Amino acid sequence: MKIFRLRFFSLENFFSGSIFESMQMIPEQFKTIAVAAPAGPLAVERFTDGVNWLRATGKMLRIMPHVNGPSSARYLAASAEARAADLSAAWLDPEVDLLLAARGGFGSAQLLELLDWRRLAARPLLPVVGYSDITALHWAMISRNAGSPLVGPMLGKLSEAEHSSYTVRTFRAALERIPMELPPAPEFGPFQVWNRGTASGLPLPGNLAVAVTLCGTPFCPDPAGKILLFEDLNEPAYKLDRYLTQLRQNGFFRRAAGVIFGQFLDCAPREELNRLFQEVADEVRGPVLSNFPFGHLFPLACLNCRMPLTVEGDRVFTEA
Repeated sequence: MKIFRLRFFSLENFFSGSIFESMQMIPEQFKTIAVAAPAGPLAVERFTDGVNWLRATGKMLRIMPHVNGPSSARYLAASAEARAADLSAAWLDPEVDLLLAARGGFGSAQLLELLDWRRLAARPLLPVVGYSDITALHWAMISRNAGSPLVGPMLGKLSEAEHSSYTVRTFRAALERIPMELPPAPEFGPFQVWNRGTASGLPLPGNLAVAVTLCGTPFCPDPAGKILLFEDLNEPAYKLDRYLTQLRQNGFFRRAAGVIFGQFLDCAPREELNRLFQEVADEVRGPVLSNFPFGHLFPLACLNCRMPLTVEGDRVFTEA
């Protein structure tokens, strides 16, 4: 199996830059990149920085017309109809190799009822890249079997991500569907294991606060047999507890193959987070670990939701 071949990569080599040092973050075969804003607008300076970064790599760009307005709400890039039209046009353009979200914020969920999922499902392998609020879009994609949801840096974060070797290598591997081990990031320290075991399944990653908003909607994917991954930002303990309770009452932890907790930046104190992680572990039959490099900061373990994920003790692998 390929997973055994990849285990010969040492962690020292993974982080030293000796294997992938000269690689571009976005592989050459992804020649045309479309940028759309399913949620919020991107600040002008970040938008310019991201576009310049992409152009410097020699990529062809399709900047969708409503990426930065007009909008009647400051927190939305444009109306829901305009954002949905942009996303659909980029998705269905046969020349587009990769669809990149401008940023998160809020608004992706507003598009779900406006999209023609049957048409979008005709391109099941198109990578749609983002995280945070893009969780709503990614989870709907999984539930409708459309496109390839891919956790990775958005337009406004590309130049920052370029300086994280972990992010560069995992992003490239996710785009090219190359299986690899996803070790702990030195910046965050080792994984913490709450339930030790082995499980494999397709990943179901997302921002916790966004993910729970899809419970009870027709766009919530089935968690059965999947590896759940959650992260969050600026949430106190009682809100995190509320979100996890909602997932538990919807059967997520009972049905999942395993659970991975990423980074909870500026959230509850560590002892509160640990209590919540342990409570989830008590509900899950498979492995549970935390401190995975997944969240609103780099390094970021980029994940292609079409590639199975294996948890084996304190090790995590993607598979072809």
